[in-house]
Amino acid sequence: MSNFESTTSIPDPNEFDSQDADIDPELEFRSTFSEALSQHGFPDTLVLSRERADVVFHDRRLEILDYLKQNEPRSVRALAQELGFDKGVVSRDLQELAAIDVIEYESTGRAKAPRLKHRHVVVEPVV
Repeated sequence: MSNFESTTSIPDPNEFDSQDADIDPELEFRSTFSEALSQHGFPDTLVLSRERADVVFHDRRLEILDYLKQNEPRSVRALAQELGFDKGVVSRDLQELAAIDVIEYESTGRAKAPRLKHRHVVVEPVV
């Protein structure tokens, strides 16, 4: 037996049958919803669960997102100054938004420039 062979069998991904998988119905719903949005003219859409939406629907965070939609600040500090908020508060808001995949950081030297990660962010339907 070579070093690359194993005594355990590794399933072939080409033989995957989704019927045999135990898929979270809520995750499957968000995936289907996202795919439908993409097919109807809303590509690059992040679908958030209702439970995670409260992270976004906060007045200051919405203001930050609106600003990032129109501008590309060079750093977190610059964003805070441009909006007139405390840098620490903005930094914590951005960390929360990054944790749920709404924003990402573009590194420019030592500075981290916040950027929107998706063109659209929606919350899964209530019903």
